[in-house]
Amino acid sequence: MSEQISFFDTRSEKEKKAEKELLFLNRIFPQLKQAIKDHDESADLLSLNITQGYSAVFLSSFTLFRLHFRGKQHYISIPIVFSDLIPSSLPKKTAKSELKYVRIPVDEKNPLEGDESLLIDIARECVTRYPKEWDCCSRYMECSDAKKCVHPDKAFALGCGYRKVLQSGRIFYGSNRNVD
Repeated sequence: MSEQISFFDTRSEKEKKAEKELLFLNRIFPQLKQAIKDHDESADLLSLNITQGYSAVFLSSFTLFRLHFRGKQHYISIPIVFSDLIPSSLPKKTAKSELKYVRIPVDEKNPLEGDESLLIDIARECVTRYPKEWDCCSRYMECSDAKKCVHPDKAFALGCGYRKVLQSGRIFYGSNRNVD
């Protein structure tokens, strides 16, 4: 029995554009993971969510960026907290439907040409700017002695405010204390 070959691509235009997003993300995902590892964080905290309208990359529960190549407009949505990382040479705009994001229009024919480094910088910076959820946990003395967060649950530790303090070089407790 021979296999039939179709000469027609039966995928919808939306499916083709979603595939373009996925191909790009598969290409840069190792670099995004490395940017997270460079900050002593687990690359397992990085995840991808593909919805009907866009693809989004998350660090734990925090959005790094969204890719939108479906429909008539093609753009990258970046949380407004990272807007200072966007080079002034790139056009950007906001939309009423996404007040907490900045959109960077991309070329439909060759999307994301040169934008990879921006997205990698955002991944690197996301660890530093991750919102603090509490001040410290019960391991604050161990962390102070190690001069870094030692909590085994990296997703939980990401929300620790003392982790950020330690990353800045300040130590409030234990034998390494350097803040009066």
